Amino acid sequence: MMEAARAPVTATINGKIRKITKLEATAMQLATKAAAGDRAAMGEFLDWMDEYEARAAAARPAEFPLSEMDLEVLRAVYERMKKSDPELPKE
Repeated sequence: MMEAARAPVTATINGKIRKITKLEATAMQLATKAAAGDRAAMGEFLDWMDEYEARAAAARPAEFPLSEMDLEVLRAVYERMKKSDPELPKE
């Protein structure tokens, strides 16, 4: 199914011919219908957006995915770099 969604199609966007995926074309058509007041399209579009945002949030890495030991190693490497590179700030 994703292979079909990623298949390219030719679309005219703002007067210019572009190649986009079928998924992009479908999303654009749905957004256009929703913007025109089609209630069914509005509901479907908002459902798509909620799903997209939920998946994007779940895929985001943790704010600090490094362990304390990782950070300690990185700090030690940075300190060594500061000693060898006069351009780096000395704290």
